[in-house]
Amino acid sequence: MNLDGTDLRILAELAENSKSSYVEIGKKLGLHPNVIGYRVNRLEDSGIIREYTTLVDFSKLGLSEQVLVAANFPSTSSREDILKRISEIPGTVSIISSLGSPEGLFFIVAKNKEDVNGVISKLRSMNLDIEFASSVIKTYSEGRLGSLLRTIAGPEARF
Repeated sequence: MNLDGTDLRILAELAENSKSSYVEIGKKLGLHPNVIGYRVNRLEDSGIIREYTTLVDFSKLGLSEQVLVAANFPSTSSREDILKRISEIPGTVSIISSLGSPEGLFFIVAKNKEDVNGVISKLRSMNLDIEFASSVIKTYSEGRLGSLLRTIAGPEARF
């Protein structure tokens, strides 16, 4: 699918607030809501927009411990099997598999340090070589995707 600057600006608006109506996006971009709807449907049909989601403040849910764990996988297991098993551990919110070292980064949330230790123990029981586990103070990902998409869109962007 060929993307142009308008598609990227629509994606930027949705990245910042996926609840925005086509009317709201259209007003911001100077386009008719039907144009927005048509383009969003194309982005969904092509798989560029895969889903809409909710950002949650974990600490307000009582999950005050947020930890980033880096680990390497055992050579005796398939990567996909390990990743699937890790994804089934409660508290594992995000998993990144990489080609370098560490081979995996896992974002874990828990109520307390004891629960974090429980997750790390489960990871160790899978023979993962944990390089580090570090408490997260704050993440700054919110709003960054929209800014990136607007920058890429530029005045006459086509992809």
